[in-house]
Amino acid sequence: MQVNPRIIESPCPENADFQNTLFVPITGNPAGYHHLVLAELALRQRPELSRVVYLLSNGHHPDPFKRSVTLPKDIRLQLMQDLLASLHQDSGNRLNVIVEQAGETLRLRQVELFVSIIEFQRDGQVRLLDNVKNIRTALVSDREYKSQRIQILVGSDLINRMQDPQIFSEADMKEMSNLAEWLVVPRPGEWVAESFAEGLSLKQKILDPALLPIALKSYLNLSSTIIRRAVSCGQQLPAYLPDKAIEHLDEYLGSGLSKKITEVSEWEARIQELEKELLEISRKVSRQLFERKNPPKIYLLETSAGGRIAGSLIGLPGSSKFVLGSQVAYANSIKEQLIGRFLGDHESSLSEELTKEMALAAMNNTEADVVLAENGMAGPPDGNLRSNKNGVCHLVLIQRSEMTEQPYETIHEVIQENPFFTKQEHQIRFAISALELLSRQIDPYPTSVSH
Repeated sequence: MQVNPRIIESPCPENADFQNTLFVPITGNPAGYHHLVLAELALRQRPELSRVVYLLSNGHHPDPFKRSVTLPKDIRLQLMQDLLASLHQDSGNRLNVIVEQAGETLRLRQVELFVSIIEFQRDGQVRLLDNVKNIRTALVSDREYKSQRIQILVGSDLINRMQDPQIFSEADMKEMSNLAEWLVVPRPGEWVAESFAEGLSLKQKILDPALLPIALKSYLNLSSTIIRRAVSCGQQLPAYLPDKAIEHLDEYLGSGLSKKITEVSEWEARIQELEKELLEISRKVSRQLFERKNPPKIYLLETSAGGRIAGSLIGLPGSSKFVLGSQVAYANSIKEQLIGRFLGDHESSLSEELTKEMALAAMNNTEADVVLAENGMAGPPDGNLRSNKNGVCHLVLIQRSEMTEQPYETIHEVIQENPFFTKQEHQIRFAISALELLSRQIDPYPTSVSH
């Protein structure tokens, strides 16, 4: 069995056949653990596969979604080699640890791995269909294989973009339907198109993420875009890339960091988008409250959002009419002071029960009509992949009620964001979700509330 991946300048390795070879077209900008997990899922669902060929793009994409400034092709190739080689190393690959802890073995360690750089021979755009045709030409040597399809692994995002005629024409779709079977990995939260323009459909198989260990399945949330955003803000990368890849990426980036990946920081652009979203929902909430004859007095309690909820409302004119005050209870010691007891050794600081207890304490200690409490984990994943709770946020809204037998009405929601987002992204998303919850509760709130 090979240890390191083989670099080939052809579309497929010698003696490849339709039954045992999986082709994975990627940009690798940069390659990360998610590229391994995608192939691992296909191997688990198709045990007859014994070869995986990553088709590395030259970086000139006809797909407008892939036209961001890319890392140089030699750097992308090096990172891809680092990624695949780490599968057979004693340390430095987080996926090996995850699978061993689950009592399993990575199928990727049992197959032959290749990286095709055939696109590097061309300077211009190379269509996916061109790659498919090249592979077919190389594989088909006699008539009996003419009707067989090569197996291509793609994410659901690509399948959905195939509906755009500017990316894939009707003729392209017909050829790709005839030449290949598309193994589709559904991204979390994404639907997969089953039919296309004028009734066209692909020969496709939706892969089942349940075949992966839970901790490994979380990597379906990861993408090269997220890795670039993490690099842009100086985030540590051991949960995204193997150690050797991080070393080579650091060597290339040097002090320039994100400027060598994109001309404009993708992370900064994403933060700006989220900040705009937050401003819009805070303005909506403010308008809703101003429309009330007697707006309720609101107290805001935050943990990981770090004051972004309160800041977004207090920053608007006239907010003193409805914002009573706020508190950021970040450390467990502050949470304990708030609820008037110590947290048990085995008690989670991130739970529905604790969040409700904190909200009720704030209600009893203030003159608020409404308490909105946020309790989450905004931190990005570290090298130990503490991602089972990364991106999780409990929201509790308590409001005084004269309409029910109970003195308060309580609403609880759990928010699950992508665990690989940066801390700042999580914080803003938590704040947006909290204000969306508040907005939904403003209109039905009784106008006759009094103390």
